[in-house]
This record gives sequence, C-alpha cells and structure tokens, in this order.
Amino acid sequence: MSFGPALVRYISDNLLGDRAAAPIDATTPLIDSGVIDSMGLLQIVTFIEERTGVRIPDDAVIPDNFQTVESMERMVEQLRS
Repeated sequence: MSFGPALVRYISDNLLGDRAAAPIDATTPLIDSGVIDSMGLLQIVTFIEERTGVRIPDDAVIPDNFQTVESMERMVEQLRS
C-alpha cells in the first residue's frame, strides 16, 4: 500500500505555506528546498506512523530518509520487512 500520494497532499496542505503554488511530487527534494524543517519533520513522522502503523525509530529520522516522498516510502518498506 503506497501512502505517497496522501503524503504529497499532506505536505502541500500543511507545510508549503506561502509556497503552495509550487507543486511537489514524489521526487521533490524536500529538505534541500526548505520545505521540511525540524517541526515539519516531526509532523511528517507522526503522519507516516498514523497512516502506515509503522513506528519510525529515532535512529531512522535522518535527512536521507526524508529527502523525498520516495525516500520516505523506501524507509517504511524497509522498516516493515
């Protein structure tokens, strides 16, 4: 089950703010472009955990795992296995 489209919507609706006109997709570099800050990261972790039922351990909360929606999906799949 892919949560990517729902996550893209969540980020667009809750984290883009004034930049909402700039569309994002599964490959948009979210950290490098400044879309995700530390508070946004916490919101995304909560969203993913609630949506997928997968607990994200503290040691998995690193920039590489949250750079794009695709990288977040990969991380969740790895945590599931």
